[in-house]
Amino acid sequence: MRLPAQCLPHLLGEKRTSSLEVRFEYDRDDWKHVSRMEVLRDACAGRRVIHVGCVDHDVATIERKIEEGLWLHRRLCDCAERCFGVDIQEDGIRYMQERLGYADVEALDIASTESSRLSAGRWDCLLLPDVLEHIDDPVDFLTRLNRRFRANVSEIVITVPNALSRVNFKRARRNFERLNSDHRYWFTPYTLAKVVSRARFRVGTIRMCRHGAVSGRMWYRNYFLRRHPLMRNNIVLFAEFGE
Repeated sequence: MRLPAQCLPHLLGEKRTSSLEVRFEYDRDDWKHVSRMEVLRDACAGRRVIHVGCVDHDVATIERKIEEGLWLHRRLCDCAERCFGVDIQEDGIRYMQERLGYADVEALDIASTESSRLSAGRWDCLLLPDVLEHIDDPVDFLTRLNRRFRANVSEIVITVPNALSRVNFKRARRNFERLNSDHRYWFTPYTLAKVVSRARFRVGTIRMCRHGAVSGRMWYRNYFLRRHPLMRNNIVLFAEFGE
């Protein structure tokens, strides 16, 4: 789906209103209820990718997700031409190098630390899967990434939890919320696009998907979420680097 053209002045701060109604432009793919894994594999297939946050929390999480067949970095490496993993978790990067045999990984803060291995060549995609909600100042973080990589990366792909998800509404009706205690923000498709635009990226398409497997046994939920894309629990936004 895409934001309508009339939203662009609001994204760029040229217009302001306290009652903006955003009616998205949908295409055929928006009515498919698929997993985040499927969307990201399609986005990275045959491409040269920088995967930010490749450790996925810690070593224990890597081991558990490998056993379940759900570790994102391995799945991306299986389909990408090249997938370079970056994370601030030094223990996790060391584990990936020494125990799992990954050479294309590096422990660094990608927004603050230069890496000759990343700046040397051309990359198709800078992938930030469920990273932005952990960042204190997401506009500043994305602005620094834009300046650092706009000369040698074509596209940025960002995923975040969706504040408008069906499960969040169900919990709110029961007077509680459940979330990762390290999260700073909830996003909606528009507010994510606003943050990305403030960092001088050009917003392209947005996909709504499920963070987790789409189980065929949950037929009613799947039917509901096929009809109501905005209530799926994960947002994937594609954007181009800008000046």
